[in-house]
Amino acid sequence: ASTGTTRGATTGRPHPPVVDDVDQLTPAWFDAVLGTAGTRSAIRHVTTEPVGTGQMASTVRVHLELGDGTDRTVIVKYARADVASEMARMAYAKEVAFYAQLGDRETVRTPDCLYAAMADGAPRFVLVLEDLSDAQPGDQIAGCPVGHAEAAVVNLAGLHGPTWCDAELATSSWLASDPAVTTELLTPFLAVAADAFAERFGAELDPTEAAVLAASRELLAPWTLDRGDRFAVIHGDYRLDNLLFPDGDPARVAAVDWQTTALGPPTRDLAYFLSTCLEVDDRRRHERRLVAAYHRALGDHDVTGYSLDQCIADYRLGMLHGPLIILLGRLTAGVTDRGDAMFRVMWRRSAAAIDDLGTLDFVRARIARAG
Repeated sequence: ASTGTTRGATTGRPHPPVVDDVDQLTPAWFDAVLGTAGTRSAIRHVTTEPVGTGQMASTVRVHLELGDGTDRTVIVKYARADVASEMARMAYAKEVAFYAQLGDRETVRTPDCLYAAMADGAPRFVLVLEDLSDAQPGDQIAGCPVGHAEAAVVNLAGLHGPTWCDAELATSSWLASDPAVTTELLTPFLAVAADAFAERFGAELDPTEAAVLAASRELLAPWTLDRGDRFAVIHGDYRLDNLLFPDGDPARVAAVDWQTTALGPPTRDLAYFLSTCLEVDDRRRHERRLVAAYHRALGDHDVTGYSLDQCIADYRLGMLHGPLIILLGRLTAGVTDRGDAMFRVMWRRSAAAIDDLGTLDFVRARIARAG
């Protein structure tokens, strides 16, 4: 299984340079990336095709014809020309740093990273990744089969377990955040996001969904600061559109899109995935078993002193990650019919999980105890 081995990663003035357009993906550029210059495998011809519809970056599949008569494909991801902001810079830096600094440590399955670079100045980056051509992304709107969900939560433990409560990571600038700055920036941003969500979807929300939206205005900022007793590297947006499932073998699921990587309570990833990716009835029937599968997998990564009851309590608390990402995602992403359908179904599922698990009262009680 791939574990994201990184051949090269650099910042500043990288070689080969960061690209801005597919026209710059030349045979010479790939020879420099792959180390094939002057060999029988030197690149002779390059063709590209777009992959996905990313909001923050462009992604292409690249077909390489080699001098020895063989061919291969890779995935290249680079900055979009219409995204120029500090938010983009942080997102790009996180993805490059994840592959460069944690790719060999984590056991979560990802595509192998062949090259990762970040340029100085404007927010620009490039990744060259293994092409998992036999894998298909999940469908966020259709939802996740239970067997695929179990594979995904076991894979998630391979992200959290190797970095579980690692104090050294807390000093990593690309992972850490200043709580005071987070509160100052997030509170007004969330208010705008909630207003925009209510304007678009308010008339469609049932009472449970409306109650979660109202509570989000009150609770999300203090909830974000409640880091709990356990932390690890988290994906931040671990959901079906960011997972690749090989045909016929969901156990080899791989995660992509590491632009929201952070240090935080691990079960936020778990709660977000199960609450937004499974249909409500499936989650209700299989939830405890899936949480238990994640908990067992943590043990396989040498996580000790963490009971299943503690995991379930943390999972309940982590449920507000769904509203957080949905509100911020809907506000910052380009508006499309598919995007609105996706955010709408994610909100429905998330609100049902929050209601089922009594998360709002649980969070309010924790905030009250904290003073």
